[in-house]
Amino acid sequence: MDSRLRNNYFIVVKTLCVLALALGGTMDHLNDTSKAGLTFLASALFLFFAIMPEIDNKVQKRKIIWSLGEGAAAVFALFLFPFIGVCFLTVTYLDLVSELDAVFYSGVFCLLLLKLFFEINIGTCILVMMFLILLYYQQNKIVSWYEKVSKDNIVQESKLKSDIEHTKIEHKDELNKSRLMHENELLEEKGRISQALHDKLGHSINGSIFKLEAAKVLINKEPEKSETILQEVIDNLRGSMDEIRVIIRNERPDKKRMALKSLQALLNECEEEYNIKTSLEIKQDDRSIPENIWEIILDNAFEAVTNALKYSNCTEISISINVLGEVVRATIKDNGKGAMGGIEEGMGIQGMKDRVRKVKGYIDIESMGGFTINMILPITKENKEADNGTDQSSDS
Repeated sequence: MDSRLRNNYFIVVKTLCVLALALGGTMDHLNDTSKAGLTFLASALFLFFAIMPEIDNKVQKRKIIWSLGEGAAAVFALFLFPFIGVCFLTVTYLDLVSELDAVFYSGVFCLLLLKLFFEINIGTCILVMMFLILLYYQQNKIVSWYEKVSKDNIVQESKLKSDIEHTKIEHKDELNKSRLMHENELLEEKGRISQALHDKLGHSINGSIFKLEAAKVLINKEPEKSETILQEVIDNLRGSMDEIRVIIRNERPDKKRMALKSLQALLNECEEEYNIKTSLEIKQDDRSIPENIWEIILDNAFEAVTNALKYSNCTEISISINVLGEVVRATIKDNGKGAMGGIEEGMGIQGMKDRVRKVKGYIDIESMGGFTINMILPITKENKEADNGTDQSSDS
């Protein structure tokens, strides 16, 4: 109800003014019932025609009809009760010039010339006219200007949000391209592994095949020689399996190496594209960190750095990874403006928390003196077994 009253206050005040004038005119003619009734009728007609343009202002043709009816009712009232008629004509005039410059509002004082033909109180009429001028000026100039500015601000805000989202999408696309580039590098490493397997094992396997074919021919004629050949093939294949394991362990591309490369590339991009000083520090042996933990660190680092580039105005970003027994502590920190008014948790921060909690870890976010994200991630037995299982499956 309050909002509806605020939005329609001009109509309410205008209606109250007309009713007050009508009531005053009717009370002054209580001795003449017919004249009082006509005054009330004229006031009711004027009120109807004066309010309808505010309700039906979208149709210009109807607005003209309402204005003509309003003027006719005002003239009718002028002959019944001149003071009310002058006030009604003031409202009609202001309705007609409301969309023009404010200087035209002063033309309403020309209605005071009606004093030459009707008995009216000039002082009271001037007070009513000034009040109505202020009312119309406030509605049509001040309030309308404020509404226009508010709409412009909303449009600009919407455009700014759209630009921010577009920039965010572009930046994420760039980061994804960077990640794809490193994945392509790892695929090239896979190609090198295939070449190494071919170069080192091709001759050995081909030799074993030839020996097996010779053993097949000699198995009945010379069983002892055939048995010797078979043993040589077995030893040869065992040696080949050992070579395969060595190649896989030393050269197999994995998510750990991809995460490290992606982290370093992310920081290099900050330095080259945004002139931000960066550092990446890894303490202790990072080989004990499981792949799924590396993925969480990488994803959260990308999200944190993206937010820092958008909001913090920072000049430094640092990433620290420290293995402490059965847990990994990862810290992403910038020296930007932080969030003095408190942290607003959007989808990005919520996503970081969800990733950490999924592995039963702990995350703490500080926003004083820059933005700092501390993560404690457990190196659980399940994570280790899953990681080792991947290695063993590759070796076999």
